[in-house]
Parts: sequence; C-alpha cells; structure tokens
Amino acid sequence: MRVLVTNDDGYDADGLIAVASALITAGHEVVVGAPSSERSGSGSSLGTIEDGALIPTTEHRLAELGDTPVFALDCPPALTTIAFCSGAFGPPPELVVSGINEGHNTGRSILFSSTVGAVLAARVAGVGGIAVSSGFAPHSRYDTAAAVTERIVGWIAESNTPRMTLNVNVPDVDFADLRGIRMTSLAARSMFSLRLSRTENALLINRVLRDAGFREGTDSAAVADGFVSVSALRGVDADSDPIRDADAAVRLDDALGLTRLA
Repeated sequence: MRVLVTNDDGYDADGLIAVASALITAGHEVVVGAPSSERSGSGSSLGTIEDGALIPTTEHRLAELGDTPVFALDCPPALTTIAFCSGAFGPPPELVVSGINEGHNTGRSILFSSTVGAVLAARVAGVGGIAVSSGFAPHSRYDTAAAVTERIVGWIAESNTPRMTLNVNVPDVDFADLRGIRMTSLAARSMFSLRLSRTENALLINRVLRDAGFREGTDSAAVADGFVSVSALRGVDADSDPIRDADAAVRLDDALGLTRLA
C-alpha cells in the first residue's frame, strides 16, 4: 500500500521516524511529507490560501529511513496532506498515517489537533487516514504505537477498506502489556487540558495532565485503562447534520425573514 506519513512535530521527529520505519519494514511504499518545523495545535488549518503563494519545500534523506523520500514543507500538515493527495508529489497515497504524536489526542479537543487535522484533510480529498498518538515525553512509547499502527494498516490493506478515517491512541506500555483494543467514542474531556493565565506582557500556557474521571466507553477512558483506543471519525461530509425537523426549518426561515419555497 502506498502510504503518506506526516505529522505536526516536524519531518525528522522521533515519532514519525518510528512509524515510517515500521511501515517500510512491513513492505509498504512510504513517502514522508511533513512540516519543516513544529505545527502542533493548528487543527486543520492550511496556513495560507493566497493566490500565487509559494510554500518553501525541501527534500531530505533520513539515515533511519534509507532511500525513502522525505519532503519538508513550510506549512501545517493539513495543507501538506492535501498537496500529496492531489498528486503534487507523484501518485496520490492510498492511505495517510499522521503521527506518531507526542501527547494523546482524545476527547473533543481533537478539534485543535493538527495530527488529527491531517487525516480529516485527507478525508476531504477522498483518502483514508489514521492519526496516531502516544503520551508526552519522557513516557512516550513510539515503539509500541508504531507496532500497533503497522498492524492496523495491514488490516486495512487486507480488508480493502482504505477510506476509513481513524483516531488511534496507544498507552505508553510494552506491546505485550497492552490490554487489548477498544472501539470508542470521543470523551467530553481529553487526557490533558490547558491552563491559561495572563502575565504582564504575555499569555502563559500550562499543560495539565489527567488520567481519571472519564466516562466508560470513551477514548480517554480506554487509554487510561491500558487499551488501544480506536475512534472512527466522520469528518465534514456533504450530507452531515442537515436540519431534518420541518418545524425547525420553518422557524429558522421565519427568524431570517425569508419565504420558504415549496
């Protein structure tokens, strides 16, 4: 399977190298396209859409990845993904793998995750993807997360379901110590929160980790209990969340002062 590996931590980040290496060893055709520097927290932002804009791009070789082509783009991972899926760097990928991110991406705060944003952008382009995350350093177990990802990609290839969009979070334990895998929904609370405070001349951001208090069946709860969490993401579909209630539609038209057409 032709796989684009991207991330939001930079093209030479340890997590990216770990998962790309695992996929190469498994026999997949891998190309790396990732930001030239960290772009965490940018969600599905493209950075710029100005007509005629030029995005600086450099090609590299990483010793750990051998001859695998590695492209560094000065833009968020969502735009990088769209560029590859549109064929700007050769044949489009059959699957996008984003990660391995440092820090679990669980709960509704995945809205802000550019690791997740990359696979949502791929979905818009008609390509499936897997966003993969582990814990923050020094506890990150990229080896375990890479082994899990390689198996999920293999399952997708064998089952011929490449258009799935998945958010995968892996506990920071040995692979043998994983308790299993759970299909989960998004938790109301992620596994960390941001505490914002104002200083004299700046806004101070502090990260606060949490490992309990999650509703059973959610992604945060699964990871806290030692399970791999897999959540299916729908993304932005053309027919998502229409106003199906006729009375609600009438009230909305009335509020706007418009006349409904029969």
